[in-house]
This record gives sequence, C-alpha cells and structure tokens, in this order.
Amino acid sequence: MEYLLGIDGGGTGTKIAVSDLKGNILEHGSAGALNGNGQSAGSLQETVAQIAGAVSACGYEPEQCAGIGAGVAGISNRMSKETVLSLFAGQGFACPVRLYGDHETALAAVFPEGQGVALIAGTGSICYGRRADGQDFRVGGWGHLIDDGGSAYAIGRDILSAIVRQEDGRGERTVLRELVFAYLQITEVRELIGYLYHPDRSKKDTASLAVLLDRAVRQGDGAAQAIEDACVEELTKLALTAMGHLDGEKKLALGGSVLLKNERIRTRLCRRLQEADSRIRIAGDVQDASLGALRLLQEERGLHPAVHEAVASEQTGEAGKEGGERS
Repeated sequence: MEYLLGIDGGGTGTKIAVSDLKGNILEHGSAGALNGNGQSAGSLQETVAQIAGAVSACGYEPEQCAGIGAGVAGISNRMSKETVLSLFAGQGFACPVRLYGDHETALAAVFPEGQGVALIAGTGSICYGRRADGQDFRVGGWGHLIDDGGSAYAIGRDILSAIVRQEDGRGERTVLRELVFAYLQITEVRELIGYLYHPDRSKKDTASLAVLLDRAVRQGDGAAQAIEDACVEELTKLALTAMGHLDGEKKLALGGSVLLKNERIRTRLCRRLQEADSRIRIAGDVQDASLGALRLLQEERGLHPAVHEAVASEQTGEAGKEGGERS
C-alpha cells in the first residue's frame, strides 16, 4: 500500500505520522533527534534508520512510500540538507523528499489557513509567521552558538554557568549545583566539566538540564530566578518582534518543551504579551508538527481541501488530549 510520511524532527526527538494518499492518518511513531546542525552524520544516519524501522514495524515498507514531508531543525544549512536527503535514499526511500524548516511545519500544524505566528522554544528557539498576503517572516533561530535565547539549551547553559560561578566565587550560592549533581550522578565540578566536554555529548545533553530550573525557582533560588527572567525576556522579544509584522488580530501558537512543560515561563510570557498588545491571542499549542509536514506535502501534491480538514481534526484531537493530560 502506498502512503505518505510526515516527520517532525527536533533536537531531542522526532515524531512521525503516516497517512494514506488522501490524507487520513494511519499511524504515529517516534525516533531520535533529527537536527541539521549540531548533530554528527553518524547520529543523523541512526535516526533516519530508526524512522525507517518504525515505519516498517507498522507494516509500511520504504519502497511503498509515495512522498515524505520532513520538518528538520537546522535544515537551512545546505550541507546538512544534502546529507539528510542522501540518508533517506540510503534507507530505501526512493520517493520525493521535501524538507522544511521545523518552524514551517509547526505553523502549518496549528494554522491550516497559514496565517499566524508560531513561537517555538525547545532545544532551540525561533518565531515564524505568515501574513494574510502570504508573506512569511522569521525572528531568531540562528543556532545555539550565536542565538537561541529562551531555549532549553540556553537555560541549561546558564544553569551550568551559575554552578561554575559559584565554584570560583563569582556568583551566589545556588541550589542548582545540588540539583544538577544529583541529576548527573556526580559529586564535583571537575566531573561536571568532564561530562560536558566528552566527545559523545551534544547540545541536547545541555538542554536536558532545563527541567531543573522550575524546581530551583520554586525553592526561592536567586540564580534560578534570574535565568527564568532572562528566558521570559528573550521569548517576549522574539514574539513581539514577529507580531509587529501582523495587522489586526494577532494569532500566536506556542510550542517546544520550554513553553509546553514549564507553566511558570508560559504564564509569565503570555501575561507580558497581553500587556504589550491586547490584540495578541494565544490560538493553540504546537503538539505534533509531523501533521504540519504532511499538510505542506499534501498542498504541494494539490490535495483537495477536504483532506486538510481531516488532518486538522486529527491535530485538534491530539492537542485536546495532550492539553487535558497536562492539566
């Protein structure tokens, strides 16, 4: 049976959606990180092999695939794009493969009409939007080495910075030290440095420490509060700059682990945005951008709009279910 494959690739994990040629969702799956920047060729190859394996496990072989739409972080890097395309071909996918920025698939997942803004703060951060006239725009998302403010990587990096600053006397005492040491099962800063600079480490390892921030803030930790403040400030700048491109009602979707899992940061951000511009409306969450990748692929194939509605209802159901679980 021929099928279409939608992929939402990110810095920490990948979501997969399989549909028939009419756009009806058949299966969901997952795989490891799929990021064009900051991930070795070997790691990318492993993830693409996992995707092929997950699809095969559901009974759909690579040679049966009629088309792939994949949102991949860091795909603006031309060399990374060519690498990803060759890896899919190497797994037996002989079909056309369309690669999109993960910000494009996130927007398509929430706004079928293509108008609005998506603010994503996961391993990295970016704000991407499209006007009613079809003009698109982006703010941020230039990679963890020079940008990605408000992201999980930025939070993790600042947590580590607070620890070493305490160690040598430049910074205040922080409970983040004990939380990180327990999380990594280490006992001193030298072990932390050894862990961080090990050849097998990637930015997702630093980003994984972001989950400790909320715990430290709730304990009244000053260093943690400063990191949270900086995160909210960066995300507010991203969103307001992007919203400046829109007229009238300004619809915003939120996505990524920082905004979907840290309720304090999300609440503070939404309050700041509403205070700055009452026309901003939080229109939904980006739960599964693999459906957005499918939608973009289907549009390129000239699929009838009724199929878009079927995919949209699938997205709404998933978002409602996961939103209920979080509450």
